[in-house]
Amino acid sequence: MSYIEVNNLNFTYPLEKERALKDVNLSLEKNDFLLVAGRSGSGKSTLARAIVGTVPNFYGGTIGGEIKIDGKAIDKMSHQERAKKITMVFQDPEKQLMMNKVHREVAFGLENVGVDEGIIKRRVYEALQFTGILDLADRDVTSLSGGEKQKVAVASALVYMPSCIILDEPTSQLDPSSAEEMLNIVKKINEELGITIIVIEQRVNRWFDTVDSIAVMNRGSLQLFKDKKDFYCNCSEKQYMFMPDYLKFFKQLGFKDMPRNFKDARVKVLNTPIKMEKHEEAAAAEKDQPAILSVKKMGCKCGSKEVLSDLNFQIKKGEFISIMGANGAGKSTLLKSIMGLKAYSGSVKLYGKEIRKMSIREIAQHIGYVSQNPNDYLSKNSVYEEVRFTMDNYDIYDQKIVENVLKELEIYEFKDKNPRDLSGGQRQRVAIATILVLQPDMILLDEPTRGLESALKDKLGRMLQKLNDRGTTIVLVTHDTDFASSFCRRYMIMFNGTVVADGSRGKVLGDGIFYTTSMNKLLREKDRSIFTLEDAVRRCEI
Repeated sequence: MSYIEVNNLNFTYPLEKERALKDVNLSLEKNDFLLVAGRSGSGKSTLARAIVGTVPNFYGGTIGGEIKIDGKAIDKMSHQERAKKITMVFQDPEKQLMMNKVHREVAFGLENVGVDEGIIKRRVYEALQFTGILDLADRDVTSLSGGEKQKVAVASALVYMPSCIILDEPTSQLDPSSAEEMLNIVKKINEELGITIIVIEQRVNRWFDTVDSIAVMNRGSLQLFKDKKDFYCNCSEKQYMFMPDYLKFFKQLGFKDMPRNFKDARVKVLNTPIKMEKHEEAAAAEKDQPAILSVKKMGCKCGSKEVLSDLNFQIKKGEFISIMGANGAGKSTLLKSIMGLKAYSGSVKLYGKEIRKMSIREIAQHIGYVSQNPNDYLSKNSVYEEVRFTMDNYDIYDQKIVENVLKELEIYEFKDKNPRDLSGGQRQRVAIATILVLQPDMILLDEPTRGLESALKDKLGRMLQKLNDRGTTIVLVTHDTDFASSFCRRYMIMFNGTVVADGSRGKVLGDGIFYTTSMNKLLREKDRSIFTLEDAVRRCEI
């Protein structure tokens, strides 16, 4: 008998006609490590909620079928019994952080299910040490970075010592270093403690080598592949997008054997005579464009902490810039300062006028800004109203522009839905739409690909590229080096509030350790100028 059994599961949210889950069947043994992939809105998070019981108990709706954990139906379990069997880490850690101190947060769940006080204390500190955050025990939760909050959420799930933990996009907000730490923590939980892991992820490159099996969801239906080789050999053309780039490269070039992992792939590349078309990165055409934004000796403090220090750079009309760096490097603070939302020292001028002397409305007429959290933009009862509201604020409502943007971002079909009922990736696109309809001179985007699968990321990139080709200046903060390398033309890397690298793709990403692409790491021994899968397939032949 399997440890987790899902049989003919169906679910429909309240007031919805279409089922969110359709005849889902899933079987997992103890200690399994499953990756669940799928497009935004395909039902991944809904499936996770159903397994832990929040669907329909919290969200409402109509459910059918059966879910068993260790042979017992979850609807026959008490809250305390279910918490000891299975728990979940949400996509946004702030949604599940309740207490003021880290150690209190980790203890909170155990207190709720009536665990003895003596056991709680030991469990809390062991969970903190196991996840590598014992030094954070007495810190205020509000003082933590995004990566630290995510680790606290994992420790809060681990402290129950459940038989299964489900993680919903645990690395979507993390820089490459923090994402690697998160993967290693989850891998350790699975291997050393024997806890079954289900990870829902869009960034499959990082997780693929670690998991045992793959499941792909599409419009509420699920297909389970028994192992990675089964997925590599038998995935459909639509499912192919959820394969890591290095495996796509091997498949497209016709390598006979699937590499076991990324290291094995690099060895196979080194030992295979690959013909490579010569290529030199074209120097960006020098345009005598005026500077839209000029930053000189800029600094910014948060309390006594210096977040930004002595920044000096210009952004010219028509540039397409990526800003990368570790969590806490000051990237988001920089965008907020440019928008006049943070006090700063030094000088930041927009079209020659000091930002601090301009009103927010005046700045917003020239610069569109999409923050990291899409929920900041959701206040209306429908997606269409949400997007129209932005235009109404400036008395420039145009139905055709609204509809075109909704269609280009593939959210037109949701125009009459409440945006808070959408998936994380869909809400992200709604937030982006509220800014794109204004057609500003410059767009600042903070983690715009968060929650988006590869196909939607590509469509977003091409849409931004079209805007850029028409003269819109684009600056995006991202941890997604693959996305940045495909579309941006200038790259900035920040550490500790300063810019440590600024230049072309070849100059900045060519020697990168964290801040480069998986294809560059795979092929740099052959050619350092390859960064994307498209580059590799076009220029390589065996």
